[in-house]
Amino acid sequence: MEEFEEKIIKSIKSDMLNQSTLVEETVMKEIQMMHDEQLNYFIVGLKKETEAYLEKETNDLRLSASSQLSQETLKIKHDLLKLRMDFINQLLEGASKKIEDFVKSSQYKEYLVENINLIKVTPTGIFTVRKQDEELFNELLKEKNITANVQTGYFRFGGFTYSDLENRLEYRCDLSEKLEEARLLFREHSGFIITEGSDNHE
Repeated sequence: MEEFEEKIIKSIKSDMLNQSTLVEETVMKEIQMMHDEQLNYFIVGLKKETEAYLEKETNDLRLSASSQLSQETLKIKHDLLKLRMDFINQLLEGASKKIEDFVKSSQYKEYLVENINLIKVTPTGIFTVRKQDEELFNELLKEKNITANVQTGYFRFGGFTYSDLENRLEYRCDLSEKLEEARLLFREHSGFIITEGSDNHE
């Protein structure tokens, strides 16, 4: 039984290390461009979702434990699931500082300009930005001799959207969507699954 438990622990640790490295690289590339005026709200929501996910996996493990795993092995896996939740929290808390630094830097301005350049702005189009970015955004449009309507709206982090209903055009540069993509990537490629009738891990 000790050899079996050791095998499980090594496999899970290896999987978590590989996946956390992949996710951290992906997240850090995207979240350099984010500002968190509502990061605490996002973290609370993510914690609740992760706790629900943790409870589900724990229940699944408990159902299969009677025929496959000892109570001690079940506890090990439960602890590792908690470790994964802690890792998510640490990752987001660390990202908060990077987000704040980014939106205060010239790189954020360059990021907005690069995305504005991708749009064919029309007289009927409307830009939507955060209230905090309204002045900066108008300055950027003026520098590029672009005349367009600019309105403010809610953004969790930063960025902008552009819509032109008349020409059926929409462009999204919402930084919160980038973080959401990274979060989903982590959920889909991290952790482990116990398959009934087998001690294999995925």
